[in-house]
Amino acid sequence: MQQAAVDPAVMRRAWLVLVVVSLASFQTAMALSIIFVVYADLKESFPHASEAELSWVINSFTIVGAATLVICGVLGERWGRRRTLMAGIAVFTLASAGAALAPSTGVLIVARALQGFGTSLSLPMGAAIVIEAFPVARRGTGVGAWSANGAVAAAMGPSVGALLVHVGDWRWAFWLNVPFGVIALAFIGKVIQEHRNPQTPELPDRLGALMVLAGVGGVVFALVQSREWSWADPVVLAALIGGPLVLVLLAWRSMRHRLPVIDPSLFAFKSFRLGNYGMLVFSIAFFGHQFVGVNYLTIVWELTIFEAGMLLTPVFVFTGLLSALSGRWADRWGPARFVVAGSLMWTGGMVWQWVTLGGEEDLVAWVLSVTLAGIGPGLVWGSLFAVMVADLPSDFLASGSSVSQTMMRVGNAFGVAIAVTVIGATLADGQIGNLGTSYIMLAAGGAVTAVLGVRCTQPRGMPALVLK
Repeated sequence: MQQAAVDPAVMRRAWLVLVVVSLASFQTAMALSIIFVVYADLKESFPHASEAELSWVINSFTIVGAATLVICGVLGERWGRRRTLMAGIAVFTLASAGAALAPSTGVLIVARALQGFGTSLSLPMGAAIVIEAFPVARRGTGVGAWSANGAVAAAMGPSVGALLVHVGDWRWAFWLNVPFGVIALAFIGKVIQEHRNPQTPELPDRLGALMVLAGVGGVVFALVQSREWSWADPVVLAALIGGPLVLVLLAWRSMRHRLPVIDPSLFAFKSFRLGNYGMLVFSIAFFGHQFVGVNYLTIVWELTIFEAGMLLTPVFVFTGLLSALSGRWADRWGPARFVVAGSLMWTGGMVWQWVTLGGEEDLVAWVLSVTLAGIGPGLVWGSLFAVMVADLPSDFLASGSSVSQTMMRVGNAFGVAIAVTVIGATLADGQIGNLGTSYIMLAAGGAVTAVLGVRCTQPRGMPALVLK
């Protein structure tokens, strides 16, 4: 497919905007992967905290983010994209300092929740600014490059986190965000132009946002507490039933509300709908593996946190290297084939780990499997984002990217919660416990995403009668 010619000056400006916005997204992307490595050190710092309690250090970030992303996307259109981006960076940076100083798990969980809110302010605005800067013919390239920046940051997370824990402790991983935030604020203020929607949008359904928080939080709570309290516990049962029920009521409310927190009209785009389903499922598998991998390496193989961080790094390195390329390939040949190929490679890597790994160290089998597990997501992430934005009008970019990031965060929270539930305290030195069951879940996530990729044909526009 021949690409249309574009003005070189427009592309130079687009790349400059991408570089500056990437400074902001770098710290938030690194925070996603670095927390899995420092998690093991948290268990040593807070020995009386249960596995379920510590899992909220990860999940408070993702659940609050999932509940606030869409509203923050609309706030950004009202306040201005640059102003909102800078506000998000400031909140994330201050929350990082608070997390580094946290004297207890409770304070740390709150600080992580504030980090999630800061990310909700900055991520959709950053995505919208980048997408708007690139011409339509190069939009996949821009999205892929932006995704690659996040993937590179995530690739550095395990190794950087492992090094920081090796020379200090987990608090250094949070202090690291502070200089990144200061530098990003300085450059964004000079380079990025302000953009406001000429028709000031109203805030979407505030109750709907609370329902996202309650629904996702209820499901996660039931999963992570079930092993400690049992499925028969009344509180666990109430959360297990109430969480999904709230999400069903949210879907019903969204179809009838004038300004729903998740606009169902966006899902009339086949490409957007299938891409977001894939984002949810693949995120469950990808982030679930990070939790499983760290615990497997540090508990079963009894490796140090530094060694575990190094062995997890290839997943993110290959993901980063291929994310930008997958965006370019999506522009040329369409994204569906790369979603399918990447998902199947991920599934192959998970099956390989399931079959070859056990209680005894086998570094060759591990490195080969995580290489596959890194190449796969590198093809998937950039292609999925290209699928989701391919057919969206400009006015829908901020809300559309917010929904997609919400799906990723919900998948992140569910993936960690399911992994905590499945493996629990079953791992021990040389004993793999329920590891095999975990890998069935991780491999299945890739297989389902591949099926969705097969269905990602050429995007079809949204019927006019659905537009609001």
